[in-house]
Amino acid sequence: MFSDHPLKLLTTSADIHARLGAYKHFVDLDNAQIALLVEAITTYPHLWNASKKFSERFQAWRLKILADMLLFLQKESVDSVIPQREKEFHKLCEEAIEVGFESSWVEEMRQRVVARDPKLGEDIAKTQINENSKRYVYLNSSLCNVKKESYCLC
Repeated sequence: MFSDHPLKLLTTSADIHARLGAYKHFVDLDNAQIALLVEAITTYPHLWNASKKFSERFQAWRLKILADMLLFLQKESVDSVIPQREKEFHKLCEEAIEVGFESSWVEEMRQRVVARDPKLGEDIAKTQINENSKRYVYLNSSLCNVKKESYCLC
């Protein structure tokens, strides 16, 4: 199909790049952010189409939030996410939802950061182990009570 043709893709990317450049007077978008947005919008055109119904200023703000999220995901590694930066990312996610990005998509992006936090994984595991231990004690106690009642009936 013609739309898959590499030249068409380049034209689309160049067009998106030019259109994003026009938003620079509304928000501070650097070249790295614009490159990320071009890649994201070329891959997921719905990101662009969803913005078309808003004013240019609002579109610029939405795309700036998206660019900040993508830049965060690109730059942060498993070992480098500090709690303050993670809080900033969660704030970006909340803003993204507030300005109309699909919440399931935003949650998917948020999970990429949460899943990176090994301490969080340890905390979840410890909580699960603690809950399982309490459940074991409760079930074992219940079983003993049932055995005692059964023994008395005989």
